Amino acid sequence: MRASVVVVGGGLAGLTAACRLRARGCEVTVLEAAQGPGGRAAGGEHEGYRWDGGGHAASARDAGLVALIAEAGLSGELLPLRPERLLQVSGSQAVPIDPARTLGIARSPGVRWRDALRLRRLPRLLRKFETLLDPADPLRATRLDDRSVADFVRLYFGASALEHWAAPLLIGDALADPIETSRLLFILHHLSRNEAPVGLLRGSFRELANRLTRPSDRFGARVRTLEAAGQGFRVAFEHEGSEQTMEPDGVVLATPAETVIPLAGPLLVDAERRIFEASRSLPALVLVAGLEGSFAEKASRYRFRPEERRPVVSMAVEPGGAWSTAAPEGCERAVLMASAEWSAAHFDAPDDVVAKTLAGSLGRVLPGAPAAMCFSRVLRHRRAFPRFDVGRYRELSRLRDVSADRLAHGRRLVFAGDYRIAPTIEGAVVSGGQAADELAAAFGLSR
Repeated sequence: MRASVVVVGGGLAGLTAACRLRARGCEVTVLEAAQGPGGRAAGGEHEGYRWDGGGHAASARDAGLVALIAEAGLSGELLPLRPERLLQVSGSQAVPIDPARTLGIARSPGVRWRDALRLRRLPRLLRKFETLLDPADPLRATRLDDRSVADFVRLYFGASALEHWAAPLLIGDALADPIETSRLLFILHHLSRNEAPVGLLRGSFRELANRLTRPSDRFGARVRTLEAAGQGFRVAFEHEGSEQTMEPDGVVLATPAETVIPLAGPLLVDAERRIFEASRSLPALVLVAGLEGSFAEKASRYRFRPEERRPVVSMAVEPGGAWSTAAPEGCERAVLMASAEWSAAHFDAPDDVVAKTLAGSLGRVLPGAPAAMCFSRVLRHRRAFPRFDVGRYRELSRLRDVSADRLAHGRRLVFAGDYRIAPTIEGAVVSGGQAADELAAAFGLSR
């Protein structure tokens, strides 16, 4: 008899876990509270403009994502990645940068020549720890989870490298504060982009999410309780106005870390509960804008230094055309992400207030673009990015060990989400695959 599994959460972590478990013969049902799949990556469309749930970028080094796209049969539609130029904004000037190479980092505008020379240490540091560093398995390098990004970069590369390289990268990609964030996250994030510039899918993450869903999956299904029942579980949820239950043999809980205790608190041991209680995420307000006309001309990503004191920390602009579904021919689509602090302070502000403020940064970088906006959407992600403060990876290592012990004692419950790996799409995908491996092993299923 096939093992039955409920995956709670239809983001890319949950969909990856479901895909891998189905490939091993499990009977899987995904329960997702939203009306469609994709979670934070899910987007939308409007009159020829298409977008994901944020300005998500990828890299050829994102092996988990590339493999998942292949499993979904979408390699020809979504790959290879479209090149995306990267620019750093200072005032109203946007200067091209190349942080995928050490020499490119040293040439970043604002990095002092003495600090540029110190950046020669970077390849040596990466080689020193290369046996530990694996973006797909960050817990191998928990010994590096001992100091903040700010302390690490200032010590080895100087204050100007922090201000003009590390801080814009970290804040623009993950809204993370370099003063609090673990250097391990920063090193792994740099490694995942090293000699591999960021790029864009030729389609959207929404296409990938839709391809991974099955008729048995239920959207608009809000899970109420998760309890032990015999050798398995009882999952109670509301769907289409009625209360329903399922009794699977195993569960993948692929939801934000902050929701684990409300959903599965009685099933957790004290060590797990303490770790989940300490989990924190950062909110994000995102503006999607359709532009009639050509302003950036090429797919471009702009990062804003924290010292700019703007609400926007990153902006991605993509032209439409034969190789892009982002916008109609001759038009462009812009995605602007606000800082965590601004997002928290204005999370419940009206859409028009958010749009007007964020569009101001668009106009300073691309003059005339706000006047060419033909539509806009404000996206609100209350838990956009998990925080990885100093010591968080050590806590996640303990969570892994405790959860493995519970699996060995018969509790067929595993956890998935970007909060276990890194605050990226790749982190979500890798986490989902690992959760599937853990649960399949507990069922005695081979790869």
